[in-house]
Amino acid sequence: MTRFADPPSDADQPSSLDHLRRENQRLRQENADLRIALSNTAEHGDLIEATLHKTNQRLQAEMVERLRAEATLRTLIDLISRQKADLEIIMHTIMEHGDTLDTQWHQKFCAAMVRADIDGLTQIPNRRRFDEYLVQQWQVMVHEQESLALILCDLDAFKIYNDTYGHLAGDTCLVQVATVLRHCLHHSSDLVARYGGEEFVAILPRTTLAKAQVVAQRIQREVLGLRIPHQHSTVAPVVTVSIGVASTIPHAQVSAADLLQRADEQLYQAKHMGKNQIFAASL
Repeated sequence: MTRFADPPSDADQPSSLDHLRRENQRLRQENADLRIALSNTAEHGDLIEATLHKTNQRLQAEMVERLRAEATLRTLIDLISRQKADLEIIMHTIMEHGDTLDTQWHQKFCAAMVRADIDGLTQIPNRRRFDEYLVQQWQVMVHEQESLALILCDLDAFKIYNDTYGHLAGDTCLVQVATVLRHCLHHSSDLVARYGGEEFVAILPRTTLAKAQVVAQRIQREVLGLRIPHQHSTVAPVVTVSIGVASTIPHAQVSAADLLQRADEQLYQAKHMGKNQIFAASL
């Protein structure tokens, strides 16, 4: 005879209900967690998709750039190949006519260097050549322990001259003064240069301060002798020049720049004391 299980007693029913409630709560929590996970997945999915899209665009741009670079490289290789053939022809020509070409290029180089050292207007050495020659002569005089003198010249009231007669007349005046300065130097090692604007400078190696003053007086006299009209000058009715002179025996405690500064100081004194003056000092 079959025996059936006894139905739960009233004492067991509360325990079963608590179990069902806990199970139901657990399922509800899992359901909530799944909803949050799905929401996060959707949000991150959009971010991942956007990142992938940007990465894809960047890779496409890099591919286009790489293809462009490869095309440029191929073009350069073709160009180099053609130029190589041209260079081989040039080298062959040089090998056959090297002596003639070398002479021609040397002549052109020398002519270019001369032009680089000459002032285009006055055709005397320019500031670049002056700076170079001053350093050279300073070193020579250090070795020889001989005097080196500088003469700085500045045309008086030259701005007023340009305003009165025009810049073309001013250029003509500068050319005339440059010619006079060049003729006032008598030694082969002397050099006169256009220092800038209406300023000129002379380098006199192996020249004492007294001898340099004699040259400065000659320059002042010869410029006056040009008799170039200057009706609005406060100094004289003709163009005049103020001059600063400096001299020293170069040594390790001073420099060429110090000598140039001393000459400039003397020029300033000459201008300050009424112009058409000569001031001189040793370094």
